[in-house]
Amino acid sequence: MRYFTCFVKKEGNQYASLCLELDVAACGRTKKQALEGLKNAIEAYLDYMISEGRNDEIYRPVPMSDLKSFLCEYQ
Repeated sequence: MRYFTCFVKKEGNQYASLCLELDVAACGRTKKQALEGLKNAIEAYLDYMISEGRNDEIYRPVPMSDLKSFLCEYQ
């Protein structure tokens, strides 16, 4: 079993979720939906990369500028 670092934040009337190690994201109307969507997106991404023989390219951390944008809201 693999474990990943994920963040969830509220954006307007929905929640956004982001996996830091894979740069995979999802959203949902609730935190639970956002995390479930992220779980499904991670599984699909991993399945695809493995099926394509791209195991050495699986890990691609979120760029720092994108992480800052996700975590910080400018007003």
